[in-house]
Amino acid sequence: MDGNNTRNAIILHEEKDNVAIALRDLTIGEAVRGVSLVEKIPRYHKVAIDGVEPESPVLKYGQIIGYATQRIEPGAWVHSHNMSMGRLFDQSKVATEPSPPADLPRIGDRFFSGFRARDGRAGTRNYIVIASMVDCSARVVEIVVDELNRRKEWFSRRFPNVDGVIGLTHDSGCGVVALSPGHIRQNLTMRNLLDHPNVGGRVVVQLGCEKSQAALVFGSERVIPFESARETDESPTLPAITIQDEGGTWPTVEKILRYVETVLFPQVNRRRRVLIPAAELIVAMQCGGSNAVSGFTANAAIGFASDLIVRCDGTTFIGETTETFGAGHLLTRRARTRAIAQLYLDHVAWYEKYLERGDGNAQANLAHGNMEGGLTTIAEKSLGSVAKGGTSALEWVNDYAERITAKGFGFMNSPAYDPASATGQTAGGALVGVFSTGAGSCFGGLLIPWIKVVSNTDTFNRMEDMEINAGTIADGEATVEDVGRLIFEQIIACAGGARTYSEKLGYSVVNIWNSGVVT
Repeated sequence: MDGNNTRNAIILHEEKDNVAIALRDLTIGEAVRGVSLVEKIPRYHKVAIDGVEPESPVLKYGQIIGYATQRIEPGAWVHSHNMSMGRLFDQSKVATEPSPPADLPRIGDRFFSGFRARDGRAGTRNYIVIASMVDCSARVVEIVVDELNRRKEWFSRRFPNVDGVIGLTHDSGCGVVALSPGHIRQNLTMRNLLDHPNVGGRVVVQLGCEKSQAALVFGSERVIPFESARETDESPTLPAITIQDEGGTWPTVEKILRYVETVLFPQVNRRRRVLIPAAELIVAMQCGGSNAVSGFTANAAIGFASDLIVRCDGTTFIGETTETFGAGHLLTRRARTRAIAQLYLDHVAWYEKYLERGDGNAQANLAHGNMEGGLTTIAEKSLGSVAKGGTSALEWVNDYAERITAKGFGFMNSPAYDPASATGQTAGGALVGVFSTGAGSCFGGLLIPWIKVVSNTDTFNRMEDMEINAGTIADGEATVEDVGRLIFEQIIACAGGARTYSEKLGYSVVNIWNSGVVT
């Protein structure tokens, strides 16, 4: 990405952009590219370096991020008071003719220390999961996990290869129309989470009368009575227990505790880390709390790391469908085939109708922190968001929580709400996540490590939850390539067992996207 650091502001594309980004609070009379400011410009916000007429495009990254709603004078603040998405909402402008980039040189000598699942897939963690099929059984799961965590120190010494016990709970399992698209999506997510290669052992807890019966979700041939459960490394079965059959909360809790202590801990502890090629990595990219510098610092560096993983013959992907609105042409242009480009556009069209059901549109994606951080339109946010995907060809497109089987860079249809998007990415098979943030985030998802990359040095210094500071790019102390290589090495390290800040604190957020109608 082109850039010219003028100390107080940066222009990302010299030939096209008509705005610059303030790197600090700017005052009236200061100069940016020879233009004297006519009003104060908050840090990370945009300043016009050329006059912009009404209905004319505002350009950042060399791309249209919106249109002026009034005359914008050189040196003026550019934000929601004088620009909007305008006709960028017309998705028919998204190009569908692909022109995929040439493949980058391959990297063949990188490995990580990981686990092998029953089916041979690579894993990066070794967890026991206690899962509730319905909200009504969630409390039993919570009590079991609390009881086991009270003895965590003893279990950690006795079974050192077990990374921990996780409770998988959610707020549905009933209510939605049975076997509707929303119910099917929910069931697929649960099934793929429990079958994730980072799950060494599991227990399914149901109330007994819910719509999401374990036999329906996982198949009656896989669900076995709890009493006969003696899971081995070769067994794909799912031991299930029903609260109504056991006589209530505490009888169920006590039975689960005995099974976990006597069967699952010894069995899961038998898994060992082995050397695995980096080609088997699946890495998810996610944003949260973005600001106007995220796109050319944190997200650009993550994109460079994404290309390095792809060069290892690995897999990377982004999601957050609404955070591609206005930037989708950059994805379709990179598609390997027209069919892949069209599949992405089909998800965009579906999402537009989904938003209309809630009387919304993609612009509603912007949160208070995004606006305060200088982002004005969803197109501006999206152009920064897709930067996480690097420059490699778009090789595949999946729907939410679908298992990923393809190689290379891809896209998953998902909401931009971080916990729901990350849950779908994990269900799809992500082994490591990279999370970009501008304002700061404490997020840590279920089953996999999430590396947090912050876009600016101020947030990095203020919030201790951050792993990597990409603000050094805006500070002029490092390049996108420097930080991208650091992220790549952190991915390899975390895949091999290095723990993130959120893992050390016990964050394990799960939110299954409930897109269905509740009866």
